[in-house]
This record gives sequence, C-alpha cells and structure tokens, in this order.
Amino acid sequence: MLIKKGQLVQNTKLHGRKKTRSSGKENQRIIRDIFPNYELKLEDIQVDLIKNNMIELEIGFGFGEHILHQALTNPNSNFIGAEPFLGGIISLSKKIDERKLSNIKIYNGNAIDVVDTLDKNTLTTIYILFPDPWPKKRHHKRRLISKYNLDKFSNVLKKGGQLFIATDHEEYQYWILEIMSNRSDFRWICSGCNDFKSKPYEYPETKYEKKAILAGRRPVYLNFEKN
Repeated sequence: MLIKKGQLVQNTKLHGRKKTRSSGKENQRIIRDIFPNYELKLEDIQVDLIKNNMIELEIGFGFGEHILHQALTNPNSNFIGAEPFLGGIISLSKKIDERKLSNIKIYNGNAIDVVDTLDKNTLTTIYILFPDPWPKKRHHKRRLISKYNLDKFSNVLKKGGQLFIATDHEEYQYWILEIMSNRSDFRWICSGCNDFKSKPYEYPETKYEKKAILAGRRPVYLNFEKN
C-alpha cells in the first residue's frame, strides 16, 4: 500500500507474468507488423477519441472474445481494450486484422493508466470480466475492484454509464457488492434474485468463463449504473 496525506491508498502496480511464453515467428510478426495498426498510446488518447461519443473500455480482455463480439455487434461504438499480457494482445490484434475492424484500439499495459488519462465523463461502459480475485487476504490490496479504483471509474463514466463485472469467485462477489452498496454514485441494476445469475446480453464464452463453468463454479454478472 502507499501512504498519501495520512491515508492508505491502493497500489496500482500490476502483478503477474506480462509476456507470452511463445516467441514464435508468427507471434513476432503480429507484434511487429499488425499490433501497431491498432495500438492506443496514452499521448494520443484524446486525439484518437475526441470525436467519438460512444466509447467503451474493457479492462483485461484476455484473448479478446468479448470485446471483439461487442465491436462487431455495435459498429457505431468505439472500444478500448486494455491488457498487459502479450498473449492476449497477439490474439486480439490478429482477430481485428482479419475482420478489418476500425472501432477497436488496444492498450498494452495497466488499464488504470488509460483511465487516468481520459477526460471526465468520457466512457459509456466499462467491462471487467473475471478479474483476478486475489483470494489470499494479504493480496486483497491488489484487487481491481476497490474504492480507490471505483472513484476513478466513476470520474470517467458518463451519467447513466454502465459498469459491468463478471466473477466466478464467491468471496470476491460479496466483496464487490459490499463496496458498491456503500457508494451513492452507482446503483445495482437488479430487479430479481436471478438477474445476476445469467448474462444481461449474449456474447461468446471467454476462455476464463469456460474454465470456471467446467470447474463447476457458477459465474455471476453484476451490472451497475452511474447515477
């Protein structure tokens, strides 16, 4: 944790392996020749996004199944995918290039850097699908869903903007709901006890979603709206 003005502040350092184990020639070609065509650089973020009214951010897009589906389904929206791992960057870059999409930008790094660079009231949606639950208590400070980060998400979301979170970790689910219940800037969109047990819209199962289901863990889908 960091100390700032006498208060505890979450450390936003990324943890875990950042590089893919595969260094084959094809992967190297994609990183060298294809990824730069879709790369989002922080210094160019306002130039790239200033003309777009519908901007959605996926934090940790994995291998890109969800963000690709959203971009194909919603061609009038623009998408930012933030992912620190090269395996995911390679996978999504290839898929975008094959489909010649022009409404996805990829940031290879910490999504919080993107959030910190965006102007207030910029995004219509933030997606966080199956974030690392960091189950050990001593690692809870590494969790993406925290008051510190939620303050940042609230700042960049437009009024009525959506924060969509999916998790298969039961304790993390309660952690998220407890934190969100103490906030006045978000409301949980849930009209019945079964709402959060199914997806609010259809999209292809992600790699991590399939893994959870095969292991017998039931994902929950939590949708919040900024007031």
